[in-house]
Amino acid sequence: MKFLTLKTVNGEDLKLSKIILGTASLHNIWNKLGEEGTFAYIDKFRELGGDTIDTGRAYGGEVDQEHFGFNEGIISRYMKSRKCEKEIKVITKGGFPDLDVKDISNMIRFRINRDAILGDFYTSYDRLQKGPIDVWMLHRDDPSKPVSYIMDILEEIKQTGLVKVIGVSNWSMERILEANAYARSKGQVEIAVSEIMWSYAYTDVVARNDKTLSIMDDALYRKYIENPIPVVAFSSQARGLFSLLYNGTYTWDEVPQKNRWYAFPENEKRWLKMKEFCDKTGHSPAAVALAYLSSNKIDCAPIIGCMTEEEIADSLSNTDLTLTQEEIEWFDNI
Repeated sequence: MKFLTLKTVNGEDLKLSKIILGTASLHNIWNKLGEEGTFAYIDKFRELGGDTIDTGRAYGGEVDQEHFGFNEGIISRYMKSRKCEKEIKVITKGGFPDLDVKDISNMIRFRINRDAILGDFYTSYDRLQKGPIDVWMLHRDDPSKPVSYIMDILEEIKQTGLVKVIGVSNWSMERILEANAYARSKGQVEIAVSEIMWSYAYTDVVARNDKTLSIMDDALYRKYIENPIPVVAFSSQARGLFSLLYNGTYTWDEVPQKNRWYAFPENEKRWLKMKEFCDKTGHSPAAVALAYLSSNKIDCAPIIGCMTEEEIADSLSNTDLTLTQEEIEWFDNI
């Protein structure tokens, strides 16, 4: 397994497995498999070399706010059951906006304020019960708030000694650079990692119907090349787009109905590239999609959103697969 190395608030190195288990749907797996079945699902990820889990204070409670933190609770019970608190690294997030329960794509209000941020942080810390949180991120930005206000709050969190790495999710590069410039001027903690939506497949905010997302495109890619900051990538396998096409679950003509977020003509060309490469090498599309990110010039650890142990096994079927720069350029040349 390859690793993503992050700088901690104390200037040390924290290594995360370069494939990260996502848990946005862990409550659904738990509802289907029960406690021990869910624990076995996480066991499979660890057996194949993974050691990092991505979660969030909001996960499990996007519709029913009484269940905010539900998925963090599953992870906490798993770590206690397996006595592996020191072996697993956990990324969690706070400050997620309030949502309209009738339309969860509609964010009613941002929660980037001191009470909400500190409340989410301490609640996640208490719920996880593993000691210092390995990586804590703000789940969204509120561009109406000055970065000085936000970074001062993150400095408060750093000063607790209860976190190792501070990051952000779905922030623009401009805001990250502004925030870190302010932090350096004050001798405060800087943003050390950015979580954004990125996969070999293309999508955009119109398709996703969520203007608060930060989605990798050519312009943003150039900014990350010019301003290196480690990336954790969600939706890294485009909801299984290439795997489902490759195994015949659906055809390209069915993509608009089955996977509408990725129903772009550009992605049909990307699919043909993926098929050609997998036919030639024998690697699975799941593994290649992850290698495209983990081998990139931008230091990236992709998150997998598997629903079964079989999908985990497919995704981690070749965890050390490394694409050359020439191969990545070939994939990009469409």
